[in-house]
Amino acid sequence: MEHISNNQSNSEYSDFQIDTLKTYLREVTVVSVVDKLDGELIEIAQVLHGFVELDETLRFSHDDVVISSPIQISSNHNTRFITKSGSQYVSCDEVEYVTLSGLDWLKMRQTLMNPRDILIMKYLS
Repeated sequence: MEHISNNQSNSEYSDFQIDTLKTYLREVTVVSVVDKLDGELIEIAQVLHGFVELDETLRFSHDDVVISSPIQISSNHNTRFITKSGSQYVSCDEVEYVTLSGLDWLKMRQTLMNPRDILIMKYLS
């Protein structure tokens, strides 16, 4: 029996890759959650907010609102994301970017509101 070290790969299986299940979202917003520390804004995390178009994982239904765990990796011009929990998301259209405070992010999570609507409400009040 041949032993393969961590630095080697068995060439017979090197082209084999498991394609993990993904959730496809529309109207995707990358939300930078920031807070002040010693008078300076710091980014706590980036999360996704979007609406389910198709879900291969069978966790969500069409049109469900998704607010992800923190983004670990983004690729393919920021249209594919892997979160800290290991979930994979794909944006079906152009991604928007918003910055929210920690309190505004909590409001977004509790109400499932769109992050842009939270900013509008904040500045209108």
